[in-house]
Amino acid sequence: MKLQTDVEKMRRILEKKEMSTKELITLWTDVFPTIVIWSDEEIVQQLTELYDFNEEETSILMKKYRTQIQKKVSPLKEMTSLPDLDKIDPASHLVINTSWESYQLVKKAGQVLNDSEVARYFYESNVNGPKNFYKATVEKDTIYEKLQEVEKLMVNRLQNFLPDEEEKN
Repeated sequence: MKLQTDVEKMRRILEKKEMSTKELITLWTDVFPTIVIWSDEEIVQQLTELYDFNEEETSILMKKYRTQIQKKVSPLKEMTSLPDLDKIDPASHLVINTSWESYQLVKKAGQVLNDSEVARYFYESNVNGPKNFYKATVEKDTIYEKLQEVEKLMVNRLQNFLPDEEEKN
């Protein structure tokens, strides 16, 4: 369901000639949250592969992004000091490493799950294709949301191994 809503938001940006900057930014950041630093390549990939926009539509959206949105939605990139890894108990390194591997696998699972072109081809060749494709898309979106929740939990788990700020001083 979120996928369909995101496509509708991008279509509004694409089709509406005059739109306030605030409305434009609100629609864009609903689809591309600022908690992530999005590269142009990642945005183009998501627009074409996930949302099925053609090259011309993607070009128009990217032009609007670069000229009207990008500078206003880029998250602050502040330099923070790296954690003092010497303060981490060496006995916990194995747990940290396996947690990191698990995090990477969850992240990869989310990326692989979004490969909808194969599913679209499969369902289009079926009699009940469109209905089943819609159902499969909703299920995929639900699974993707759950993977995002697991990803956040994994990040919290990894952060728990870092020394607290008070201990650094």
